[in-house]
Amino acid sequence: MKYFLLVGGFIGFVVAFVSGWNAGNSPAVVLRDATVACFVGGMLFRLLHAAFISGLKAKLLDRSRFDAAAEPPEEEDPRPRARRRRA
Repeated sequence: MKYFLLVGGFIGFVVAFVSGWNAGNSPAVVLRDATVACFVGGMLFRLLHAAFISGLKAKLLDRSRFDAAAEPPEEEDPRPRARRRRA
C-alpha cells in the first residue's frame, strides 16, 4: 500500500509541477501547487488501491463459495470394506 501512495504522490507532484511551470507561474507558486497535488495524488491512489484490493478479495471469496456449492457431494462406497480380524 505504501508503494501506491508514493507513486500517486510522485505522479501528482510531477504533473502539477510541469503544468505550472509551462503556464509561466512563479517557482514558489509552482512548488506550492505541486506539494498540494502530491498529497492529493497520494491519497487518491491509496483510496483506489484499497477499493481495488477489497473488490478483488470479494471476488475471490464469491468464487470460492461458488466452487464449494458446485462440487457434487461425495458418495459413499456401496460395498463396505470387510474388517480384518486380528489373530
